[in-house]
Amino acid sequence: MNRSRPLTAVVVGLCLVLTAALGITLYSRTTGGTVSLLASWTGEEERVFRTVLDAFTADTGIRVDYQGSSAQREILLGEVQSGTEPDIAVLPSPGELADYAIAGHLRPLGPVLGAELQEYSGTWIPRLTVGGREDVYWVPVKADVKSLVWYDAQRHPGRPRDRLAALAAQGGQWCVGMGSDATSGWPGTDWVEDILLQQAGKGAYQSWATGHGSWTSDAVRRAWQTWHDLLTGSGATQVPEAVLTTDYRDAGKGMFAASPTCALEHQASFIRAGYPTAGGQPAVSRGDFLPSSEVIPHADRATAAREVSGDLAGMFRDTPEARRLMTYLASAAAQQAWAENTAADQIRPLSVNTRVPSSVYRTDPVTTHVAQALRDPGTTCYDASDAMPPAMRDAFQRAVLEYLAGVRPLDDLLTQLNHVRDSVPLSQWLPSVCS
Repeated sequence: MNRSRPLTAVVVGLCLVLTAALGITLYSRTTGGTVSLLASWTGEEERVFRTVLDAFTADTGIRVDYQGSSAQREILLGEVQSGTEPDIAVLPSPGELADYAIAGHLRPLGPVLGAELQEYSGTWIPRLTVGGREDVYWVPVKADVKSLVWYDAQRHPGRPRDRLAALAAQGGQWCVGMGSDATSGWPGTDWVEDILLQQAGKGAYQSWATGHGSWTSDAVRRAWQTWHDLLTGSGATQVPEAVLTTDYRDAGKGMFAASPTCALEHQASFIRAGYPTAGGQPAVSRGDFLPSSEVIPHADRATAAREVSGDLAGMFRDTPEARRLMTYLASAAAQQAWAENTAADQIRPLSVNTRVPSSVYRTDPVTTHVAQALRDPGTTCYDASDAMPPAMRDAFQRAVLEYLAGVRPLDDLLTQLNHVRDSVPLSQWLPSVCS
């Protein structure tokens, strides 16, 4: 009897060891592995985003191989062409993602996300028909509002709509920079798009942005001319050359100089991250905004229309690990954690997941107002040039630069843009860009 106890203990111990080993093997099969992710966030933005990815790894055991670069579009194109694309990539352009989907590089997300898709409006996740099958191919992980006009709240306290609208009409009051490396010109496309939306409304905007409306229509031509008049004033005919060479990230600095060189900037909500802060309050920027409809001439303020943009995640490789990460990135929990992990002196990323509580954006009044503008009822339209097929988007950006430089008359540019539109099959355009 005494000798059987040690033997029994040995047998039990071996069973426990084998069971533990088997458990480790099973765990590694279900929660191990690696998923690759390409996006644009670097520096402090990358640090915060990595805390969200670390939480995913801690929960699933799946390691995320993250690559952050401002040239993510060029990197992705090269990797797709060489057959080494990442599992997941994040781009700001649904038009570009639609191109990849039509070419068979992007995987449908309906079977992956399921109920998670109900947490987003159709503006953010339009359904594409690819190979006879309708599905969703991307999901927004971060969003911005573009129909904003920024000013120095320290110099213009309160809600100075009338004063700023008068400044806008003078010309020469705008902080403008078209420079953005390979994508130079996009700040100008934002201007034209927003003016068209505010003046002509959702119907004209949607028709034009989805390849049906003409570039030579009266509404589109008026949008370009209104932009020119805002930049130059009624008396001038030429836009300052510095507009073409100034980087968009530097354009707004003139608002906050000791002797300001400009008073207003038409730019997306992300630009505020580069503005100086108010004294003694690191989370409070000196920059505040008005809806662009309060400054753009002949805007229809009753529609509460706004142009938006986002960072959109698409799945290029269908693996169990990629499916897990896509589901996580689309979730309210991940996007709320991303906002909450952002330092007090940084701008919190905005989410359009309806389950993310608005309370996470009450860090300062401006963030609160931007988040509210993103979620308020009214017409919401995605950035038109980002939604257009890449060939159309690139031609639009070039036309902006040529227009400002005075290289060609506006009518010639618009006629040429119509030719580009006609060369792109309607099947390559998004079916809708507005709510």
